[in-house]
Amino acid sequence: MAERFAALRKFKPPEELHILWVEMDEEALHMVDGAFGMSDGVANVRREYREIEGRKFFKIFVAQGCLEEALETLDRLKKFVRIGEVRIER
Repeated sequence: MAERFAALRKFKPPEELHILWVEMDEEALHMVDGAFGMSDGVANVRREYREIEGRKFFKIFVAQGCLEEALETLDRLKKFVRIGEVRIER
């Protein structure tokens, strides 16, 4: 019996989304969330955070193919709120 979805195997699987851990406080989190909320599906800002060496890193999911745009947006936002280190989790 032939495999039901054999034709689909020729397609490349989609790229994985990117996970950013961004050092910021709650005030910056609201600004970042608002900025990404206005963009069409580039990123999803989460309230989940990790404390690393006494600093808070909040989690941001970035859609495939949008990593550069997300990093540029965070860089522009640094002019208005305190955003520290950005770590990319693969």
